[in-house]
Amino acid sequence: MKYADLHPNIRIRIITDFFTDLTQKSIIPFMAIYLSIQIGAGVAGLLLTVNIVASMIVGLWAGYWSDRIGRKKLMVIAQTLQVVALLCLAIANSPWMDSIIVTCLMFLFSSLSSGITVPIANAMIVDVSSEHERHYVYGLQYWTTNVAVTFGALMGGLFFESFRFLLFSLVCLESIATLFILIFIIRETMDKHVMGRADQSNDPGPSTTPMQADAPIQRNILKTYWAVFQDKRFMVFFTATVLAVSLEFQLDKYIAVRLKSEFTAQLFGSDISGLRMFSLIMIINTVLVALVAIPFSRWMGRFQFRSIMTAGMCLYTAGFAVLAFSNWAWLLISSAILLTIGELMYAPVRQVMLAGIIPDSDRAAYMAVDGLSYNVAALLGSIGLTIGAFLPSYVMAVLYVLMGFWALIFFRMLFRKAEEQHQHLACADAS
Repeated sequence: MKYADLHPNIRIRIITDFFTDLTQKSIIPFMAIYLSIQIGAGVAGLLLTVNIVASMIVGLWAGYWSDRIGRKKLMVIAQTLQVVALLCLAIANSPWMDSIIVTCLMFLFSSLSSGITVPIANAMIVDVSSEHERHYVYGLQYWTTNVAVTFGALMGGLFFESFRFLLFSLVCLESIATLFILIFIIRETMDKHVMGRADQSNDPGPSTTPMQADAPIQRNILKTYWAVFQDKRFMVFFTATVLAVSLEFQLDKYIAVRLKSEFTAQLFGSDISGLRMFSLIMIINTVLVALVAIPFSRWMGRFQFRSIMTAGMCLYTAGFAVLAFSNWAWLLISSAILLTIGELMYAPVRQVMLAGIIPDSDRAAYMAVDGLSYNVAALLGSIGLTIGAFLPSYVMAVLYVLMGFWALIFFRMLFRKAEEQHQHLACADAS
């Protein structure tokens, strides 16, 4: 599999997503600090919570409508909103104006734009990729995202505090370029026959008044997501994702706090604090992903997905379990390497599984709900920090093992059901 063999939309989206992630990560991680200084930590926390909730709600709305009117229209609308928000952010932090109110409002609009774009962009990749391409595509996307996050954080650290106007202006220019690419180069990927069936199912009929027409649409939104949450196979996948991803959210919460308070050692003849150890773990993760993600993804493509998922989840879980209790520097470094390799194995396979279990007619809606799994996992990460204050570190390690174990059990259940379905279809074809 080569990059040039992919659908043009995928090739373009990988490039534009890289620059979007790069610019977004140069802003978002630093906004919490900036807002805390400007309006207080309590109000800043409330504002960030509102942004997350609003982004989740608008993502569900966008997922529903994307399956009915197409991907491109909503993506253009969302990107236009992003351009306006970033332009106003630049003006509100310019030499001519300094407005915290405008900054907060435009940051909300930027979050709404991202909430609309993410599930639709994910659905677009599934629209135009075949099953054998997806492992390579998601491995490549995983690599570009991690590299973009790293350089975005570096760029934000250099420019955010003293050169916000310049930073927001650069991000706005990137957003404008992405908008033009969406309008003039990206093609619609939603099957018109699928859109037609969805539109027909929502048609209130010629005799329905405008007031009456709104009601079925609202009911259909609720029915769509009710059907998603009643899809037992997808909910098994959702639960497995929450359990697996919540381990990742423990890294910068409980594990970071534990290392800061408990860890001290010597490495290469120098004293190293818990915070420096945590930074070293993050550097190991980032460098490994940047160096080996793409060739590793190609090499893993020769193995069965079930075997990759099993080995990957075992390494991933073991790595986090050790980080939860060990204070031996070299064991922590080894665990960081193990969990990174495990993540490189299981993460692309998870995406391939997701693409295979969602129906064509509600693809973006399922992607929107899948996005909720990360919010739930983030919540579990925060809860882990709280309960970690009362439980010893070895108990937290046991909890991590249980979470990883059940995530693997649920993922393997899905593999087994898929194999049973294939066998059933093969028998039906033979008869």
